[in-house]
Amino acid sequence: MRMSKTPPKIAIIILAAGASSRMEKIKQLLPWRQTTLLGNSIEQALASKSDEVFVVLGANYQLISKEIEQENITIIYNKNWNLGMGSSIASAMGFIDKNNMDFDGVLITLIDQPLIDVIYFNILINKFINKIIIASKYKNRVGVPAIFSSKYFNELRQLNGDIGARDLILKHINNVKKIDAFDKIQDTDSISTYELLYQQYGKTTF
Repeated sequence: MRMSKTPPKIAIIILAAGASSRMEKIKQLLPWRQTTLLGNSIEQALASKSDEVFVVLGANYQLISKEIEQENITIIYNKNWNLGMGSSIASAMGFIDKNNMDFDGVLITLIDQPLIDVIYFNILINKFINKIIIASKYKNRVGVPAIFSSKYFNELRQLNGDIGARDLILKHINNVKKIDAFDKIQDTDSISTYELLYQQYGKTTF
């Protein structure tokens, strides 16, 4: 009798620690469908095949954490959030290490890509292969959402400042499997781009 393969243990890390100063609003709490940008990311992550969901907060921590309605997630506070995205990744990886959590890989994602959904998360997870990186390809670039196998956990823990996940992907580009994200990567990096996406996709339709 053929033994079934054990599914990999994947944790999703949602990066949501920035101050979003360019938007002059708290990006994490901007409306999206029946929730917020952050709430939407959490909903999609919880519905996926991942084993754990972590949310890294920093700026406006008290206000944002009170607005999170979902359970079954772990909130990590990055006191050094102002140093950049790399510090938030390192903070999450340090928490995982300190608590002796065992994962085959971590899927790193951002809240300002609201078209990323459970289907895409599961595509990445289904493509996971140990010892490599699964990265999203879009607009002639590669980046997050991306899954890093445990082989790269130590390097993730050592990230700092603005040296983030994309830098690590480029460093190991020969060991990266690229998944075409098509039109799912739409960054809300300004209030104008957010409003355009919100009008097209973010309004409640039911």
